[in-house]
This record gives sequence, C-alpha cells and structure tokens, in this order.
Amino acid sequence: MKGTNMTKNLNYIVLLVLLISCGKGEPPVVTTFEPDFGFEETLIVVEGMNFDDVIAINFNDDVPADFNPSYGTETALLFRVPEKAPLGENMVKIVTLDGETHFPFRVTLEPPEITKFGPTSANTGDIVTIQGENFFEPLEVLFFDSIPGNIIFKSPDSIKVEVPAGVTKGRLKVKANGGDAYTSEVFFTTKNILINDFDGNGVRSETDKWLFYGNIDQNAGSAIHQSNPAPIDGNFLKISGVDPGSIWIGGTESNANDVDVFDVFNIESNINNTFFEMDLNSNNAKDTYLIIVLTERGGSPNDFTETIHVDWDGWQKFSVPLNRFNDVSGASIDPSKIKNIKLHLYNELGVTKRLQVNVDNLKFVQIN
Repeated sequence: MKGTNMTKNLNYIVLLVLLISCGKGEPPVVTTFEPDFGFEETLIVVEGMNFDDVIAINFNDDVPADFNPSYGTETALLFRVPEKAPLGENMVKIVTLDGETHFPFRVTLEPPEITKFGPTSANTGDIVTIQGENFFEPLEVLFFDSIPGNIIFKSPDSIKVEVPAGVTKGRLKVKANGGDAYTSEVFFTTKNILINDFDGNGVRSETDKWLFYGNIDQNAGSAIHQSNPAPIDGNFLKISGVDPGSIWIGGTESNANDVDVFDVFNIESNINNTFFEMDLNSNNAKDTYLIIVLTERGGSPNDFTETIHVDWDGWQKFSVPLNRFNDVSGASIDPSKIKNIKLHLYNELGVTKRLQVNVDNLKFVQIN
C-alpha cells in the first residue's frame, strides 16, 4: 500500500510541476488578423505572439472553431469560421495555457456576385436592373464608388436602382451583407433628345408634321398603328409597300421646312458620343432594308446616310453612332446642325413581296 500511495503522490507532484512550468509563459497577443469579416468556412489568418500552447478558439465564447496546431506557429494561427457562428459581430477568443486574448470579427452571409446589369447607359432618374446572387441586407448600390442610388426593388438575386444625378462614367458597386461586388462593364449616363415615340411625346411628336412619299401604303392619317405587330407601348409608325421595278420604295421624313417646329435638335455632344437610336420590327418581312438619312441646317446640302437590314424577329433596339453618317464626299455630319430625319424603305432589285418596317422611340442619345 505504501508503494502505491507513494507512486500516486509522485504522479501528482509531476503533474503539478508540469502545470506550473507550463504556466510560466506569457499570455497570447494578437497584432493583426485578416479578413475582419467573412461567411462560414472563411479562412482567418491571425498574427501575434505566444500561440504555442493554444487549447481553444471560440466565437462568442460558446462556438468552437476547428483548428489544426500543425498549421500554426508561435506567431501565427490559421483557422476557419465555424458553421454555427452567429451572424453579425462576434468576439473571437484565443485561449492558451498562459491566458487568453480577444479580437472582433463580423460573420456575414456569402459575398454578392453580379452576373449582368442593364441598361449599360441611361439618363438620370432611369432604372437600372442588376442581376446576380447573395444580395443580402444591409444593401447599397454606389455609382462610381461614391454616389448612392435609390433602390426601388431588391431581392437576393435582383436589384432595381434609380440613376442618381451627378454621375458620368464608371462601374457600379453593390455593397451587401457579405461584401462588395463590381460590374465588369462600365456604366454611362446619357442625355436623351426624344424625337418621337408616336404617343404625343418628343420634339417632333405630331405625326402630321411628317411627310410621306413614294410607293408606300401610308400617309399622315394611316401611319400610326397599335397592332400587327403588338406594340412595345402604345403607338408606333408603320412604313410598308412594294415596287418590283425599283430598289427605292418610299418613306417619310420630318418636315424640316417648318422652322418653328423642326429646327435643329440642339445636340451638344460630338459625333463619337452621340447615337441615333430607335426600336425596329420588320413584322417577319426579312428582305426589308431601311436607310436612315440625316440632313443639316446651314451645313452640307447633301444627305448623310446609314443602311440597316432589318432581319430579326420582333422588336429590337437599334443604335448607331453619328460618326457612321457621311455624305457623298465622305464628310462627317455636324450634330449641332442636324435638322431633319428621313426613313427610306427599299428592297433588293426584283423583290416582289410587300415589305414593312415598324418604328418606335426615335431619339438622339448623348453620352456624358
């Protein structure tokens, strides 16, 4: 019995000596850690000192983080955010045989991702739709990193935001619960000059101020339609006709002779930053070609033209920069002098089918 008691006493003494010797070190100290927020399984790298005897790492005292001492040193620790760590602000506690230390860490949902957005250019007050995933509160959309937009709709995979004033050109940033995401494309703000949407809006909104000529079916009283095809919104302009003996069928033009109504458009940007834009639909007439003609007031007496083959299905937005419009001499158009727009329908020689083009939302778009 004496030998047994003596052995137990020696074991207790050895254990006590070991504990005393282990407790003679310094408590752990954290100097840096990164990142300072993240979702579950995010790898955290902590640097400091006295990490050689770590016995526990906990989030908010009661959620342990798995860590492998083999990946740590006396001056660095690597571990991941545990799955059960609560969302929001946490205090991470590192416990060693010689003491403990704490540092703050914010547990978030997964970071946002942007897959696409549109339109890529718009006016102040227009709505831009951003699509992606992990758009979790708190949520903010910044134009060019600094100007917040008013969010009018939000879901985990979609945001609709109003373009604020004072922005020009740059990427969009979504700030969400899990971090930030940027659009891969640049966004432009624009200034539109609406020529005609055929619903009574625009600087040339009165259809009877347009002239119709050639071998087409329309005139001032029959050019505006609401069906066949279905409209984008409200009314649209239809031009249709056939002339097997000629490639030129006819068309329409804004009446540039009425100076009070059809003066220049007051375009302020240059030919590289200004676009002529409209929605087109051939109503399945695949041989349809359209010539856009622009003319100048107080400038060249010649037409400036661009030709389109309208061979797609349904309505499609067509946009062309003004630097594509040249006259017969090769001269470029002066945007500040544009006074008149002509839309000419034509077909390849010998085509006997009736052709059609439907037009809506004519405008000049200036990129700021």
